[in-house]
Amino acid sequence: MLQRELTRDQAIQTGEQILEVLEGQILERGYTYFSNGVVFNTRVEDEILLKSDVQGTQVYHVSLNLQIVQESTCTCPYSRLCKHIAATFFQMYSVFENPRHLLARSQQPRTLKYSPALLVPPFKNGIQYLTGSHTDSWRDGLLDSSTSVAEWWRFFENWTRNLPSAMESFRASSELFSSYENLLGIAVSWPPRRASLFAVHATLFHLNLLQEFVLAKRHSHWSVELSQSAERLLSTLEGLLYYWDPSHLDEGDQKALIETKQLLSEWKDKDALSVFEMLAYQLLWWNLLQAPAWVQQETNEIDQRIADPTTTPTEMEKYRMLKALFLVMDGKDQDALAIWLTSKQLPLAFYLPFLKSFAREQDWVRLLEWTHRLERLIGTAENGQYRLVTAIWREAMKQMGREQECGTKLRAFLPGSFSEYAAFLFDHQQYREWLDLQLSYRTPFPELQAWNMKAIEEMNPTLLLPLFLSEVNRLIDERNRPAYKEAIKLLKKVRSLYSKLNQEMRWNSYLELLSAKHNRLRAFQEELRRGNLNV
Repeated sequence: MLQRELTRDQAIQTGEQILEVLEGQILERGYTYFSNGVVFNTRVEDEILLKSDVQGTQVYHVSLNLQIVQESTCTCPYSRLCKHIAATFFQMYSVFENPRHLLARSQQPRTLKYSPALLVPPFKNGIQYLTGSHTDSWRDGLLDSSTSVAEWWRFFENWTRNLPSAMESFRASSELFSSYENLLGIAVSWPPRRASLFAVHATLFHLNLLQEFVLAKRHSHWSVELSQSAERLLSTLEGLLYYWDPSHLDEGDQKALIETKQLLSEWKDKDALSVFEMLAYQLLWWNLLQAPAWVQQETNEIDQRIADPTTTPTEMEKYRMLKALFLVMDGKDQDALAIWLTSKQLPLAFYLPFLKSFAREQDWVRLLEWTHRLERLIGTAENGQYRLVTAIWREAMKQMGREQECGTKLRAFLPGSFSEYAAFLFDHQQYREWLDLQLSYRTPFPELQAWNMKAIEEMNPTLLLPLFLSEVNRLIDERNRPAYKEAIKLLKKVRSLYSKLNQEMRWNSYLELLSAKHNRLRAFQEELRRGNLNV
């Protein structure tokens, strides 16, 4: 069916777009869905729209735009290009090409193409997207939309009284999110803004509970699983605040915001404030509690604690970290970064909400100032965050008319930018710098492409000698005959390079020294003779 309606060229061109705009992990999940056979009712509409139904948590409806992949849609909660879109693509692609080949390409280093969609939180607007079973009737009447924030928190405490023990006995993250999603179902039928604020507090509560669980049960150790749970809660919080509508707030909304401000203000005096809680604190002040009088009051309280001679060094550090947020809100970015960057505990994720906010506002000058200060963190960030930040950075450089500088400036983002920077150096025939980069980062010799070597040899063979000789030494140091044989093959290549350079005497001298250095390695000496390389 698809073979008659579409062409191989369409499939290949769509695949190239897919590689530009979808993350590797999304493609992997999409491939799994495709392999499990959960894509059905696939059909083509209007010649360019590939429609399908995909069985996930429920049946989702996908529309894949074959001309402009970024305009594709899915009815799932994810607001960006999702695994269901990827699964639909693989269903189509498999008719014309082997999808495993494209999946393998997706695992190679790739440059993410900028789109404003990258700045949108990953979950769609509406509390119904955050709870999987919101139609259950057993929760009706547990709370109503007129209840106060204080009543919400008392209800949360009662709701989760057995949750810590369940988290200890079973998988902690699953138990946490089961509680969280069921709790959100209570507010599904509430007015949207009230439901969103309820979800904000449910998120804060579970983040706080997670911190207490770590302290009580895990001896202050954040495992990968629990860190990922905290990151997921923060991602949800960011989305709730992104879609928050501040217009036409009624009296109940204003009262709830005041209670929110008071509750959050108390967080700064908690004995232990995790990076995740600190980020939640910043997200709320940055996006929700922006009233100048409130900001000034909070700033004054923090200043008082900093000035208090009884404040301990640990508390002082915490208050300075929180104060930095209000410096950013006051436009004093460099002062804030000077504080934050003294801490080795703050990852790039801590700064991402600010970077995305600057990009949304198209404040490219400010964004570039931040990326300059965050170069080390960007270069050492995990791949997804690195690709996101550098995609935004490239757009900022483009908007500022500095696009031509991007290649050279990639060096500042090493080691994360290794592949991109290496490609830039090679494309611009900066072969010496390219080879220095490979040697500095100890790229395994077999991973170097033959066509790279050939291009350098044609341009300037002298440059290859340090690389080849370094690999010869490494192979000899392995002290086994297979490695010696590989070393001999490479030595023959070295000999041909010296010959091409008319430096036979230098070759003879090198080989004599190498043979003398390893004269006790009988197997190596035997391979030298077999290769007609012995002195």
